Parts: sequence; structure tokens; C-alpha cells
Amino acid sequence: MVRSASPARARTPLGRLAFLLLALAPTLEAAGQRATPSPSPAGSASPAGEPVILFLMDNSASLPPLDPEEKRVAALQKMLAVVEGRPSRLILFGGRGEIAVDDSSRYRNDGQWTDFYYAFAQARAVMKEYPPGTEFRMVLLTDAVLDPRPADWEDEKLPPGVDLRSHAAARTVALVREMQVPLYVILVGATPAGGASMGDREQAPPLVLELVRAANGAQGGRLSQTLASFFDDNGVLVKKFVFRVQPTEGLKKVEPVVRRIVTTARPTVELRVLGYVVLPLLLFVLLGLGILVRAFPGPGDVEVVELAAGEPVHVSVDRLHRLENSGWGSRGLSLVGSAKDATATLLYQAPPLEMTGVGLDTAAADPLTAELLPLSLEELRRALHRYGNEGSKDEKIHVLNLEYISQNMTPEQVEQVLLTPVPERRRIAPVDYLRAKAHLLNDEALRRKLTEPRVYMTTYGRDAEKKELAPGGLARIGPYGFVVKDVSRGGRKDARMVLYYDRIPSLFGLKTWMPDVVQRVFRLRRSSQRVVS
Repeated sequence: MVRSASPARARTPLGRLAFLLLALAPTLEAAGQRATPSPSPAGSASPAGEPVILFLMDNSASLPPLDPEEKRVAALQKMLAVVEGRPSRLILFGGRGEIAVDDSSRYRNDGQWTDFYYAFAQARAVMKEYPPGTEFRMVLLTDAVLDPRPADWEDEKLPPGVDLRSHAAARTVALVREMQVPLYVILVGATPAGGASMGDREQAPPLVLELVRAANGAQGGRLSQTLASFFDDNGVLVKKFVFRVQPTEGLKKVEPVVRRIVTTARPTVELRVLGYVVLPLLLFVLLGLGILVRAFPGPGDVEVVELAAGEPVHVSVDRLHRLENSGWGSRGLSLVGSAKDATATLLYQAPPLEMTGVGLDTAAADPLTAELLPLSLEELRRALHRYGNEGSKDEKIHVLNLEYISQNMTPEQVEQVLLTPVPERRRIAPVDYLRAKAHLLNDEALRRKLTEPRVYMTTYGRDAEKKELAPGGLARIGPYGFVVKDVSRGGRKDARMVLYYDRIPSLFGLKTWMPDVVQRVFRLRRSSQRVVS
């Protein structure tokens, strides 16, 4: 028999407190039996922008105990306590009619069915209680044994012969993909027979992997999960979504997994991948590129060929040779001793232009013209100066006429006359030929064009050719293509020719697209110039 407190005592503060505790005792006892994971109020946003954690707990009879050393409800409450201070909801599920929300006392592992579709459908309904824009994460704890109740799907009116498990699995994957909420799966149970040992992803059933990929997109893919399992850590871009807990591990393994899921991601996996995989691979690739690049000349590299007038220079390609600056090289141009071993021969000489009047019909020429025709240009200059100052009246008139007419000739006319082949010169009057020669004395550009030495190249082999190499022209020597930048007098010999590499055969075209500065760094060379002489 319980005796009520006397009215006199109830009027004191201590008496009122005792009376209140006695009155609330049945309510407190019931609350202890129906403890919840402190769900956030429906319709309120998560505090400080933290995501709402939706725990989908498999409550079917097939699921092993969450912790063999704890009672079911106590083990569940300890697991949920990990997220204390963060908004969370609990969804216990079995079949369609075996679902409870925010009631941990219903965790008995007595569900007769296991249907993931209706569990996620309930999660979607819970999410609608929150304001738009609220962030969610779903954590599914299950043994992944799908066993839907046929009666729950009767309203679907499935065609005869349709496999219910396959249909329910496909509908679940589609629903998870539509929800677009990150999904983490904790597999509770022993590893399947024949399961791989490389990580939880490889041991997960196919349905779990499909759910993870559907919910998390590319982050739930094979590469991301393999890396996360290998480094045993979560990242920002590389996250782990599938975890396995053995029945004997219990809360010792479950609590760290839950804590890891709800904690803000840090780029630890990415840093490890960068440090252990990407950087060594990048260094290896750069080292390989450096070796390949160093073995070949690069675009913009220069070969300087020094030439003596009238002396052929025989060059070959891709032979071991000593470089003038330092070391040895096995690519590019090198000198050889004879045309037999050469890829090309370079010759610096005056053009084969005959200017002594051979082939002209001089029988009808006047004596002064006949005298001046065979002279060189410098000799002709001196002779005209002498006859113009000291000659007779007729000789002075002849010189004046010659200079006047020659200066009025165009360069094209002069070039046509002087370049007429010897067998065809009989149709040219000797005085016209002499006037063309006299024109060169006052036309420096044309004189250099017709008389100064130049470089001629002769190549050998199937595509043999002979051509003049002028500035701006192209040259092909073996597999290499060059642009002739300059041909000028000077250097250690009579002339020097500067060739720029324009086409360089290399593996994957490295020498074509890799910048010249990068190539010089790889080759440890301060200059791109190579002297072939």
C-alpha cells in the first residue's frame, strides 16, 4: 500500500519535489524502455549545417547480434550514442509491415522478412519532414540477405514467372539512385565462403555494390573503393562506403566505423595516393621522358656547320660522336670522313656561272669589247675606270655608252643574259653580254646573288637530291627536317650555316609537343646550339 504525502509536507519545497518524482516515476520508467537516438525535431534544419544521419537497421531474424557481449537494445543505443550532438534518425526494418521509426526498443531481430525497398521508402518519407536543402547521410546495417514478402508486392501485379528478389533489388537500386543521398553500408556477418581478402568492397554482395554505386556515383566505383580499402581511410574524393563487421567484433568495430562515417571528411586518402602512387609515378614518367628527350635533339635546337670554300663536308645522322660543348651524343648530325659513309654532303662554293664570254660569237665584236669580255668583274671595273679617264676619245665614248646602257638594264634582263647556257650563247651579241656584266658593278644585290659562294647539299639513298640551301629554305637529312636560318661568312672557316631542327622523330612525338625549355632542363643543357665541325 502506498501512502500519499500529507498536505502539510507537500507545501514545503522538498515535499513538492518528492511528490513530483513519485508522480513521474512510471513515465520515466517507460521512457527508459523506449529510448531513442535523440532524433532532431521533424521539420527543423540540422544545426550548424551538419547532415542528418539516417540509420537503417536490419531488424530481421537472419541478422547476427550487433554485439555478442551486449543486449540488443543496449548495443544499439551505444552505437547511436556515437553520433550524440548530431541530428540522427533510426529506421528499423524487416518486411513492409515490420518498420519502426525512432524506437530502439523495437530492435529484437525478430523480423520475418528483409525488404530494402520499403526501408529506403521510409527513409525518403522521413527526409520530407525536413526543410528543403537539408543534407542527409544514410547508414545501412544489414547482413545483405534480401528476402521480400510476396504479399507485400501484390499491389505491383507482377507478371507470372518474375523473380521477386530480382525485381525488388532493381526497384531498390532505382529508388536509391533517385534519392541522391550518400549511402554507407555496414555488413554484419561472416565473410561469404570464397570471399576475397583484399578489402570489404570485394567481399560485398553484388546488390550492396549496386546500391553504393547508385547512391554515390563515381565515388562508389571500383577504383575509389579499392583505394579507400587499401589505405583504410576516408577522403574527400576517395571515400569508403562498404564496411564489414564480423559477429565476434561487435561494438569495438562498429563504433569506429559509425564515427568515421559521421565525421567530416579530410583529404587523407588523396594525400596518401598523391604521396605513394601519383608522385612516384610522375617522377618515374618525368625521368623516362628526360632520358628519351635527352637522346634526341629538340625543336629549336641548332646545328652550326662550318664550311671551307670548295671543301665538301660529309655528314651522317644518329652516330656516336663527341659534342663540342661537352660529352657525347648519339643523335643528330655528325661528321664522317667520306661520302661513302655520309647521309649528305655539304659544299660551300661560288655558283657554276661562266662569265668569260665562252660560247659568244666574237668574230664581229669591236676590239675593245673583245678585250673586256674575258675579264673578271674586278678587272672589268678597273679597265673601265682606266679607259674612261686615260683612253682615247673613242674609248671614252665607248665606256660612257657601255655604262649608260648597262645601268638602264633591269635585273631580270641581266640575269637572263648571264645565265644563258653556253651552247645557247651564240644568239647573244657580245656587247649585250658585256653590258650585262657591267651592270653587276653597280647592282650589289644582284652581284651577290649571282656570284657569291653558297651552300649546296647532295643527299644519298632512295630520295637522293641536289639542292641549294638558302636562308629560309628547308633541308631534309635522314629522318630530320631542318630550316636554314642563316648562311654567312665568318666563323673558324670561310662560312657557317645555321640549321634549326624542324622535324625530329621521337617516341610518341615527345620532341614535337614538349616545350623547348623543358627539354633543355631534362637534358641538363644550358644551350640548344651544337657545332658540327
